[in-house]
Amino acid sequence: MSDPDSTPSPEPQRTIKIIFISDYICSFCYIGNKSLRDAIAGCHDLNVRFDVEFRPFALLCQSSQAEQAKVNGGKLPNRREYLARKFGKEQAEAKWKAVEELAQKAGLRLAEDGIVARSILAHRLAVKAYQVGGQEMQGKLNDIVFEAVFADCKDISDIEFLAEAAEKVGLMDKTEATTFLQDTDCKGCVDKMIDAARASGVSGVPSIIIDGKWALNGVQSTECYLQILRKIAQAPPSTPNAACSAACMTEGTPIIPVHS
Repeated sequence: MSDPDSTPSPEPQRTIKIIFISDYICSFCYIGNKSLRDAIAGCHDLNVRFDVEFRPFALLCQSSQAEQAKVNGGKLPNRREYLARKFGKEQAEAKWKAVEELAQKAGLRLAEDGIVARSILAHRLAVKAYQVGGQEMQGKLNDIVFEAVFADCKDISDIEFLAEAAEKVGLMDKTEATTFLQDTDCKGCVDKMIDAARASGVSGVPSIIIDGKWALNGVQSTECYLQILRKIAQAPPSTPNAACSAACMTEGTPIIPVHS
């Protein structure tokens, strides 16, 4: 016989896993990081927890950067010049104008220019941050690295900069971080994650996998993320179609099923 004065135990909070595949030199990943974070904040009234894990992708291969640095007298390539070589001047300018508009809407600082540096060392640090401190520590590191690239025009392949960032977020002190970055710790993990992303069909970023069932490709607005996340959070875990059937799309990029 039940105790009339007893109260039922609250249901355990559901965790929704979000995997955000990105590269720090991708402007749409910079914007998408902020948009997703704002959308999650907009779901504070729901009885769910979002666990966001950033996983690496490499848009710039080592040989291409080395060749461009050689052409530039040993200097890292200038972002505008790099984009012009990659897309053509007219298309590059149009793309950057779109980036400026999206960044302004998201409330992000964006320098007019910058440099393009390989992000593998930063990815290794980010993987380690998630292993040690979860999404909170990794998120703080992401903010530092993204802002360094797009707001402060810093070289994110510089070990001293990354060691300072590791110390700021409480991952490890500068000496430990320098040793970590000069060694190969987490390199194999980063390489496997990049290979796995490519094997699953990822060719561009951001690519976001939600709850292991649904994927978003490309930059999305906070409003779009918010609509999708709220629908998924409010639907029973066993019926993802009901959650996503009315999900919005941005620039023709639908939310699509991810098959295990």
